[in-house]
Amino acid sequence: MKRVGSFAIAFVLAAVAVWYFTRDKEHMAAFRSREGATQLLAEYLARKFGGARVLVISNPFTETGASSGTMKMENAGIEGLRKGFGDKTVLKIAYPELKPAARSDPRSLLADPETPTPLSYLVADDAFDKLTPGYDLAISLIGLPAALDKAQCWQNPGKPAFGLLLPDLRIVGTGADVRAAVKSGKLAAFVLAAPNAANQFLLVTPESIQQLTQQYPKLLGPD
Repeated sequence: MKRVGSFAIAFVLAAVAVWYFTRDKEHMAAFRSREGATQLLAEYLARKFGGARVLVISNPFTETGASSGTMKMENAGIEGLRKGFGDKTVLKIAYPELKPAARSDPRSLLADPETPTPLSYLVADDAFDKLTPGYDLAISLIGLPAALDKAQCWQNPGKPAFGLLLPDLRIVGTGADVRAAVKSGKLAAFVLAAPNAANQFLLVTPESIQQLTQQYPKLLGPD
């Protein structure tokens, strides 16, 4: 009985070790994937905006202490940007202001719980307007504000242009609205997950948008 009991305990411990190892491998793959996506975005933007003043809009919850996984994921994104831009570009990391209820009851603000960028609904309507003056390029790792029609930095032509990581394009509008934003230069580039391809990304730019939307007709959403 003791031998059986010892074997059972050893089996359970081995199973737990495998679970932890697999989980850690999955987490590391996710961090590497995010770093690769932001590096892809940054390498393109560095070529287009050489010498530009660049703002990175980051997760405000990481400023005051978030879970270890959230911190590592955000740091991976920022590290990818730094690698992509290189040493010649200084990136200013900034944290947008949140709505009053965002910390106490964030679920109450999520008008669309299916959004891939929940912080879009948690940031104050004028949060991006307060951060972006004086910058040529704003790269958001958290999407765009849900109240995009109130964001003057987006509505007004000219600076800043935006680079986005895995945005919820429905906030921009229809596929036609996205194309218009790209054509105008307001939306300089963004990275989307490649349909039906895990951990692979598409870089959407003025140069690539036509080819990608021909290849993936639903990529930008309905027109």
